This record gives sequence, C-alpha cells and structure tokens, in this order.
Amino acid sequence: MARDGPDRRGPFGIRSRPFGPVELKTNTEDRPRIQLICGRLRFDLAHPNLLLAALPDAIVVSAADDRTDASRLRMFMSAIQEEIEANLAGAAAIATDLASPLFVMVVRIHLQRQGASKGLLGLLAHRQLGEAVRAMLEEPARNWSLNELAARANASRASFVRMFQRVAHRAPLEILTELRLELASRKLRTTSLAWADVAAEAGYQSESSFSRAFKRRFGRAPGALRAGRT
Repeated sequence: MARDGPDRRGPFGIRSRPFGPVELKTNTEDRPRIQLICGRLRFDLAHPNLLLAALPDAIVVSAADDRTDASRLRMFMSAIQEEIEANLAGAAAIATDLASPLFVMVVRIHLQRQGASKGLLGLLAHRQLGEAVRAMLEEPARNWSLNELAARANASRASFVRMFQRVAHRAPLEILTELRLELASRKLRTTSLAWADVAAEAGYQSESSFSRAFKRRFGRAPGALRAGRT
C-alpha cells in the first residue's frame, strides 16, 4: 500500500521530507557520501525558448575544470548549498536568484566549446551578429531591414550579409523568417491566442500570408497544428 507523508518511500528506498525551502530526498540514515542539488528554471517568454530549443539535451560541465567560468560555477553552487542548509530567512529567494547566473554560465561554457559555433547558438555567440539576432528575437514583429540589422551589428550591409552567411550559411532575413515562424508555432501549441494575434506577433500583416508561409515551413496549416496539439 502506498503511503503519504514525510516517511513515504519510493524506488531504491528513497524517502522525501521538507528541508527548509526545498524537498530533501535520501535513501540513507547516515550522512550521505554524495549530495545532489537539483533545480528547475522556468521560462515564460517565447524567445528564450527558441534559445533552449537550440541547446543539446544535456550539457555536462566539470567543476574541476581550470577555466574561470568553472571556478565561478563552484562558487555559485557552494553559495546555493550554504543558503539551503542554513535555512535562514530569504534562503529560497537567494538560492533562486543564484540559479540564473549559474545557468547562464553553463550555456556560456557550452558556447565556448569547439562545435558550438553553428546555427542559432553560433549567431548569438558571435560578437557582432549576436546583437542583430537578439534584436530579432526581442522584436520579431518589427519590419526589420538589412540596413537596420547591419547597424545593430555595427557593420556595413555587405559585411553583415557575408558574416551571416559564413556563420549560419543562411541569409539574415531567412533566419528572421525562421524565427518568426518558430515563434508562431510555439504560440499555436501552447496558447489560445487567435490566429490574427499570432500572425501579428510573428510579423505578418494578414492571416493568409501567415498561413501560406507557415505551411511552406511546417508542411501543414496553422489550424492543423493547433488541432493536433496535445
């Protein structure tokens, strides 16, 4: 019979109990030889999710690495652990705030590694192109011109296009269209916004032009995607 309460046990004899601002899970009565601090970051905005979609399923970073970011990771992880274990007033808020730079550092280390220089992540990591791509992500509905995007990258129009092709093997406005349609796809799957609103937020002036572009990209109409979402 399943049991509820602080002494309930799961697989491998693991039991759960409240521990200050977090839930403690253990399968030993003594001091454990290994401790894991686990957390979850939730993103409510659409454009960070596009970045998350470009990340691999898992990023492994060793805290024993000699690089500067790895030493900072150890510092943040130690601070989070100390806050949780001390369980003083405001511990949950402090630990939560420390988790954000921890995550950003993990992503930055991933971007600095060999092989993480292509696609959307490569563009975001690029010193100049990253500024233009961030502008696209922040204002996807804006009627961006190549000149405006090149200015964000502090480059001439011709240099901007060449840099973009070299890193992404795509034209800048192609990437903008891709980002807009990906944004629209996510909103259709996760919200109940009307088509006209989704189209407008993705930078399309009419539902018909949005529907045609969406079908070319995903092989089905926006309504079919929304009807089939789970």
